[in-house]
Amino acid sequence: MHKICQELLEKQKNLEKTNIEIIEKLHSTESEIQKLSSGQDQILQEIQLKSNKIDEETDVSSQSITSDSSETTIHNEKIPMTGKYFMLKHVFKNVSTMNENEYQWRMYVTRNNENLSFYLFCSQSLERGKWSIETNRKHIIISNRAKNCVKTANRTFCNDGIELNSSWGWAEFIEWKALDEDFLMDDKLTAEIHVKIKNTTGIYKDNLRVFDETMEEFSDVVLVVNEEKFYVSKLFLAAHSSFFKALFLGNFNDSKKSEIKLTGIDADDFQNYLEVLYGEYSIDEFTVEGILLVADMYDTPLVIRKCEEFLLEKSKKSLKKKLQMATKYHLEALKKQCLTEIKSIADIKSVLPGSIQDLDPSIMGELLAKAISLH
Repeated sequence: MHKICQELLEKQKNLEKTNIEIIEKLHSTESEIQKLSSGQDQILQEIQLKSNKIDEETDVSSQSITSDSSETTIHNEKIPMTGKYFMLKHVFKNVSTMNENEYQWRMYVTRNNENLSFYLFCSQSLERGKWSIETNRKHIIISNRAKNCVKTANRTFCNDGIELNSSWGWAEFIEWKALDEDFLMDDKLTAEIHVKIKNTTGIYKDNLRVFDETMEEFSDVVLVVNEEKFYVSKLFLAAHSSFFKALFLGNFNDSKKSEIKLTGIDADDFQNYLEVLYGEYSIDEFTVEGILLVADMYDTPLVIRKCEEFLLEKSKKSLKKKLQMATKYHLEALKKQCLTEIKSIADIKSVLPGSIQDLDPSIMGELLAKAISLH
């Protein structure tokens, strides 16, 4: 009987020991879960903080200012930041000693009697040939004491072969007195120009293949993009694109037309897209995104694949840019490569977009999984 009691006591001790070990493991697991949760919260906070910072930086107050310039002005217009968009920013120093007609950079300001002139200069030339860049522009001078001074306008920089229009802006952007009182800080002026490129012709490179009227006898349809005509083969395009197959071979009103207008794309991008489709190698760092946009819009797998191969093997674009393009155009191989190259929390932060609304949900999940795996 005594022996049985000892055995029972021993089993009870072993059971208590096992229970203690289980409790310790549970505590350890709970602690690990808290760490992972904290890591996720940190990533989300980083995303939100970065988003808030960008929102603060881009939330500029508009102030309408009357100008005698011939520039077509649109006050309080928000320029869309998709597609071809860039911003120039510069801090001009020693403003009080600025002379008349003294220009700086390609965004330049100069004193014009009792006013400040503010221009954007496009450094193309007459020798380059005919070209045009249609833009929406927002000129801003920054103030820490008053509302920012903002003017927006639509203008086309161009060379039509006769005249060069390479500079647009305002001769009387703001009165010098107001500038001195409200905008100069330690004799420094901070200026920005936000530019949305709506359409371009003759800018990127020389065409590798022609699709003009010289190809008329080899074509059976004319596609018109921003008034530029492309003479192409219906069957050739239909064989590579489900969009053109439906357009040319389907029962649509446009199917029987000899000339069809395409909208929502750039003429240079469409030229490069056709060149790739016809076997030319037109893909480079400057053209790849425009070509991808057209290829995605017109569902052209061959062109999409060639663009993805370039981005995988040759492109020097940043990891953030590649991941954005992979997400936007559903480039799974590129997306996989980008995620493989993310090896630290710093890498995760580097690919976060400026606005949290721009973060694709699938990428959000992938980045959180990466963050967890790195802890």
